[in-house]
Amino acid sequence: MKNLLFSIITIFFFSSCSSTFFYSTLNTPNGYVEKVDNGDFLLETDSLWIAYCFKGQGGPVQITVFNKTDKPFYVDWKKSALIIDNVALTYSGEKLDYSGDWGGLSNDTYAWGGFDGSVSLPKDVSFIPPQTMISEIPLALNPTFDHIDKKKYRDSYIGNKSETAMKVKRLDFDERNSPLSFKSYLTVYSQPERPMVFEQDFYLSTLMRTSEMKPSSLPGQMLDRGDFFYMEKPANNTALYTTLGIVAGAGLIVIGVVYGEPEDYYDYSDDW
Repeated sequence: MKNLLFSIITIFFFSSCSSTFFYSTLNTPNGYVEKVDNGDFLLETDSLWIAYCFKGQGGPVQITVFNKTDKPFYVDWKKSALIIDNVALTYSGEKLDYSGDWGGLSNDTYAWGGFDGSVSLPKDVSFIPPQTMISEIPLALNPTFDHIDKKKYRDSYIGNKSETAMKVKRLDFDERNSPLSFKSYLTVYSQPERPMVFEQDFYLSTLMRTSEMKPSSLPGQMLDRGDFFYMEKPANNTALYTTLGIVAGAGLIVIGVVYGEPEDYYDYSDDW
């Protein structure tokens, strides 16, 4: 009985102490935006190209602009923004706290969550000399997925860096039912009176949930993709200690009574 009680507490301890990781893949509905081999989203014109990369924890929005011409260009961050659900989050230097909600439908399943964060850049305008590039990370997406019904995920598998299949829970979306859609609005100019505006649309296409696989266990080619980011939900230690207290108390009661009596494989790389 003592061994049984110890086993129960051990199971609760290790299952409750694990963080939950959400692995997300983004896509774009824009035909004029190319999703290149490394997962970055590329928009190219005769004079410049603009690339978006979201790799890392929280979905950092990395914007790279390359000036292909022999004249200088400028990015006006004050007149540029990330737009989520019609809420514009400026890329400018003014600090702006923000939050909001998003929702969507997948396979007749409604899912919703939220986003929050802050913007903090030291400048309003970036100078791009001829034949050079600049790269900035003005903010991060930081979505939350806590309110998606766990029962709606389907079983799937993902390979770790050792090429072992690990079980995960997965949801897939398209542009129409994605729970997270957003737009980047970037203002670039060579002459201030003649600004150029570039829009790119993005949506979450895949969401995987697991407590069995940390980001450090993922293959490097996956973590380095520009369309892939992850969120970590730490374990709730308060709930853990409460659970342990209940289990220990119940165990003492059970021990007292007893002492008074006679003795599916999915290859995720195919998506890319």
